[in-house]
Amino acid sequence: MDITDKTIPLHDGRILGYTEYGNLEGKALFYFHGHPGSRLEARFWATQAEQMGIRLIGVDRPGMGLSSYKIGRRFLDWPVDVVQLADTLQIDRFSVAGFSGGSPYALSCAYRIPNRLLACGVVSGVGDVSLFLAFLSQWLPWLVLPLTRRFFQDQERAEKTLARFAERWGEPDRKSFQQPGIKELMAASLVEATRQGAKGAAYDGTLLGHSWGFNRKEITLPAVYLWHGELDTSIPVATAREVAASIPQCKAMYYPNEGHISLIVNHAQEILSKLTA
Repeated sequence: MDITDKTIPLHDGRILGYTEYGNLEGKALFYFHGHPGSRLEARFWATQAEQMGIRLIGVDRPGMGLSSYKIGRRFLDWPVDVVQLADTLQIDRFSVAGFSGGSPYALSCAYRIPNRLLACGVVSGVGDVSLFLAFLSQWLPWLVLPLTRRFFQDQERAEKTLARFAERWGEPDRKSFQQPGIKELMAASLVEATRQGAKGAAYDGTLLGHSWGFNRKEITLPAVYLWHGELDTSIPVATAREVAASIPQCKAMYYPNEGHISLIVNHAQEILSKLTA
């Protein structure tokens, strides 16, 4: 089952875009994309979800993909949108997973709606930023993303741009990028991220420099998992260790031979098994 363009109306009048892969009758897992990205990034796990009978749901954050922009949103607003989507789809309990810049959104659900969750996963996730990076995040996305959007306006251009970027990645990520379908998947997600313009993705970037708005030490969900590659050059493993240490009962796994993207590509079945056990 592969339905990539679906939307629901939210209570405040906005539209929320999502996609579904796998088995509609299976355990539900909501996938929160990186920054920038879109619902299509869930295709990282689509094949495994189909094989394992899991209902995999990729969701567009506000202003990206099919989802309406939301002025002044914060991380803790996200669980409200997720619950509305779950209720619309008649899903009572579910798991969530956040990749890279999507990890604060997964953890915000663990904090705010633990009664609805079976498990929460953080994959190659971001952490708290320094004061300098926080300062940069206030204006840098608004400058960079509009300038670079032209490189991701269509599939062909996006693939060529990613191929140039990949030349500077670490070896594990370069190898994963060369696997069949990965370049195409990542390009499609990035094209979709800016289909409404750069505003949604730019604001998403500014949030990564803000306080998350909740204390991770107050997360009560017992099933929180974290996976991180020790060769990740985008988000150092030290950041992951700090995040894991700040979450009660967090089960953290570190991989000495994996990078940022290679982790989500090479360990999909393992991660999905934990999150839907």
